[in-house]
Amino acid sequence: MAERSLLTFAGYAVDCDNEQLRLDNQPIRLTNKAFAVLRYLVEHPRQLVTKDALFAAVWPETVVSESTLTNCIGEVRRALGNDAKQPRFIETVYRRGYRFIEKVVSSQ
Repeated sequence: MAERSLLTFAGYAVDCDNEQLRLDNQPIRLTNKAFAVLRYLVEHPRQLVTKDALFAAVWPETVVSESTLTNCIGEVRRALGNDAKQPRFIETVYRRGYRFIEKVVSSQ
């Protein structure tokens, strides 16, 4: 997959070059791992992203607990104002993984 420097959705921008999430050009703080999870999800919009795929992408060659992933997803949801029970951006696919459900636009 080609490198995408800016991924946008619903007023948000994921700046891959600077590893920053912004809303209406204002930065939103995320830990490095939470940003990596968000980036991976928006790079695969509307696709089921398995937990194993996220572990491999965000924590390569490292064993982490499922709660670590759950905490990162929670941090991303809070940053986006996303409710897990009525998702606008990140849908939980029970026991399998997650799906980024908003349309994403990619630009260089």
